[in-house]
Formats: sequence, structure tokens, C-alpha cells
Amino acid sequence: MRRTQRTVARSAGARSRAFTLIELLVVIGIVVVLIAIAIPVLGGVMSTARRTKCASNARQIVTAVNAFSGDNRGLLPENRTMISETEYKTWRRLFAESGAVPFGEVWACPSHPGEGPWGEGGYEEDGIRCVGDVASSYALNGHVLWRSGIIDEQAEISDTAIRRPSRTILLAESNRGFSEIRVSPPFVANYFGYDPGPYGYWHGGKGVYSFQDGHVEVLAFLETGSPDCRWHNGRDLSADPYVPQIAEEFVPHDHPDWELLVPEIYR
Repeated sequence: MRRTQRTVARSAGARSRAFTLIELLVVIGIVVVLIAIAIPVLGGVMSTARRTKCASNARQIVTAVNAFSGDNRGLLPENRTMISETEYKTWRRLFAESGAVPFGEVWACPSHPGEGPWGEGGYEEDGIRCVGDVASSYALNGHVLWRSGIIDEQAEISDTAIRRPSRTILLAESNRGFSEIRVSPPFVANYFGYDPGPYGYWHGGKGVYSFQDGHVEVLAFLETGSPDCRWHNGRDLSADPYVPQIAEEFVPHDHPDWELLVPEIYR
């Protein structure tokens, strides 16, 4: 009788252990399904967090630019400030050195592709060399900001006549190291062989743009040109070295031709 009871007990224990294993497999299966669901969600949350950080960076930089403008009779900083006849520093470097936008992560979008942002440091053109810049994901709109070739003691801070501050880009994400960015046809058409091109695209195919009034938008590059150009709504401060701005561009206009010019990634 005792032997039979022990046998029954062992059989019940075996059945109990088998049932626990099945439960474990079910739980593992549920966990796997939940993880499969959660990973894309978490990826989206992280992407949104990086975009939010980037927008905060852009807003902080434009706030500093506008503060500079307020302290200098409405004038914008120069794109490049000559410190000798053969050397210059960019506005980014001067802002960082002054503490207006400190050195550090504020200059870099956390989603910047590749090895991250770079700058003009060491760049040389026509015997003039950059001896000071900040590696950055952000560049100022070169259509409202440009000075080059004038030594610091003689330079005038770039003026601005932006007529629609809430519709005109002041700062844009850039995939190139230059401290200013333009939308002249050679650049839009990827003329210089850059792949995919100089404009931001790493936020779901869009870039972060900060406007002269300080607000920030996340836009596809083509949205910055049509149906209303966000780059030329003012006037150039000096002759564009590539495509001088014409009088008709002082008022709202668009660039429907960009769709035929830009690299595939911007379509």
C-alpha cells in the first residue's frame, strides 16, 4: 500500500513538473511577442527624443544669434571673421569662445549620421585658412548672412532685412562642415558630388530648421522651397557668388524645380 501511494505521488509530481514547463514556455512566448512589439515602439520613442534634443539645440543657437543681433543694432554675426589677411574664424567658433553657445553637445544633433558632425577647421580656399570652427550639425542661412575677406578691424557685422521672420530660415541642419548653407541650384543639384547632399534628412527623411523669430520646424527639404521658399524671403546682404538674388525674390516665391534637382534621399 505504501509503495502504491509513493508511486501515485511520484506520478502526480511528474505531471506537476510537466505542466510548469508548459507554463514557462507560454510565458516565454508571450515575452518574446511583447519584446517584438516593444522594440519598434522604443525605437520610435528614442527617435522622438533625439529629434526633440536637436530642436532644443537649434532653438538655443538661434536664441543666441538673436541676442547677438539685439546687442548689435539688429545686425547678424558675420559668417567668417578674418583675424589676419590669411586666417579666419567662423561665427560658431566665436560664439563658443564667448560662451554664447558653449562648446559641447549643443552643437551636435544626436541623430547626425556617420561619424558625426565636422567643421571648417583647416579648410583653405584662395590662400585663406580656417583656424577656428566648431564641429556642428547646424549652419546659418547663407542667403541672409555673408561676409568674407575683410580683416576683423575693418569688418562690419552682416546686416539683415528679413521681411518675414516667422517664414524665413535662419539656422538649418547640415550634413557638411561649412558654417553657412545655401540653396543655389548647384548645391540643390548636388553639383559638388556630395552624397546625399548638404541638407538635413535624418529625422525620418526630414531636417530641423529654426526660423528668424526663434521657432523650430521639422521639414522635408522640398518643403523649404515649395509652395513658399523659406530661404529667400528678405534680401541678400551682398551679391550671391553663385546666383545673385533678383528683385522678384524679395517677395514670396517657390521652387517647383527642386524636385527635379535634389538627390533621391530628399524626394
